[in-house]
Amino acid sequence: MRPVRRVAELGSLDRNTPARRMTAEEFQKQPRGPYAFDRWNWHKRVATPLGDFTVEFQMGIGDTYPPDDEMVRRSSELVQYAEGHGDYILDIVFGYYLLASESDWLDMAGVPRGLTRQTVSSQVRDDRMLVVSRHLEWDEPYDSAIHVVPLWDEEHALSLEFRDGRVVSANDSPFTIENGMFRCQ
Repeated sequence: MRPVRRVAELGSLDRNTPARRMTAEEFQKQPRGPYAFDRWNWHKRVATPLGDFTVEFQMGIGDTYPPDDEMVRRSSELVQYAEGHGDYILDIVFGYYLLASESDWLDMAGVPRGLTRQTVSSQVRDDRMLVVSRHLEWDEPYDSAIHVVPLWDEEHALSLEFRDGRVVSANDSPFTIENGMFRCQ
């Protein structure tokens, strides 16, 4: 039996390892399309066991300034974390799948039961993102998150808040992984 693993005990960024060098010039502004905010994407994708992630800056509504140094610093940390802790991100998504299998979510979404940790990524949308958001009018203007959209929960998705070098919550709630299963606290 696998022990209960609390978020605070897992997947912390090693602050002694230098972060990847990124620059704001490596990000390209995206066409706005239906969005009410500006988005900027990094020119590379980040490979993890769950699949490749886009690195994206999202600006608050009305914020038309280019990315700043804090956004670049945060995105560097997110990339370093995803590259070094991709297995943990996969554990969270698989645990979320196991939680969904306890209800009728999978059946309602047409997602097969019996997926393994190795096959669950086939039921996750390709638009996986490492996101740094900036909202200049907020008390805390920057947020960092790992965003994944499981096909069994496209409405809510799975947003993993990243702060202080680790994932601290999922969809705004603390959580644990108990015997492989995702559990909200």
